[in-house]
Amino acid sequence: MAARTKVARAAKKPARNTKKSAKKIKTVAARPSASRLVKKVVDPGWAWDDRLPLAQAQQMGNTIYVSGQIAYSPEGNLVGEGDMKAQTRQVYQNIKDILAAAGASMSDIIKINTYITDQSKFMEMLEVRKEIFGDNPPASTAVVVAGLAFPGLLIEVEAIAIKTV
Repeated sequence: MAARTKVARAAKKPARNTKKSAKKIKTVAARPSASRLVKKVVDPGWAWDDRLPLAQAQQMGNTIYVSGQIAYSPEGNLVGEGDMKAQTRQVYQNIKDILAAAGASMSDIIKINTYITDQSKFMEMLEVRKEIFGDNPPASTAVVVAGLAFPGLLIEVEAIAIKTV
């Protein structure tokens, strides 16, 4: 009789659901200040980049995201072919010009990502970066890559800056 009772109880139990229930997604209301943020394109006024589908920078609130900068002059000419220091200086001049167009400065930079094509020139790049930032460098990442977008480029740097008000 005990065996039949166990079987009877097991038959009455609902089948165990082996599927996991879907997770509920919480909807969080936007912060009031978020609705006031406006995304703006930052254009330093260079004609050479008008044919490219990119923004040299985007600004959201006080944060400025600078696209990867290369060693092209405002006229669109390669600066310092084969010379890491000259190219690095031009890259940082471009970043400075873009930040100025957004009302910011080099001291507002908090993060940079650097891409170089020749690891043997890494220390040359660092020397120039030290000239630019002194003893207050931003957080940074450096990566050696096989190549960059245009021939002759040795370095590309992207930056994030938070404009002080």
